[in-house]
Amino acid sequence: MANKIELPSNWVCDGKELKPKSGASFSNTWVFDGKEIKPKTGASFSNTWIWDGKELKPKTGASFSNTWVIEGQKAKPKTGANSSNTYEIGRSPILVIAGQLALRLW
Repeated sequence: MANKIELPSNWVCDGKELKPKSGASFSNTWVFDGKEIKPKTGASFSNTWIWDGKELKPKTGASFSNTWVIEGQKAKPKTGANSSNTYEIGRSPILVIAGQLALRLW
């Protein structure tokens, strides 16, 4: 499997905050409180994601097509998973996984 989730060198994550190394602000810093992933400022139902320990999904408008399932060392869509949309996650924290898959930050 060629798809891997890794934190880019121009981002930092301590498990609770994900932000660019340079130019971080409240609007481009994402926070995780153990259940919700959302921007540090300006959070709303539409830009908040829920993590229940197995699935990552939008707080509002969740469906099978925009819900990600974490199983073992892999992240994949809840429906329609194949080799091109399944990712090796290694030891990446859920905030990094969300940064790539849900938030499309890189």
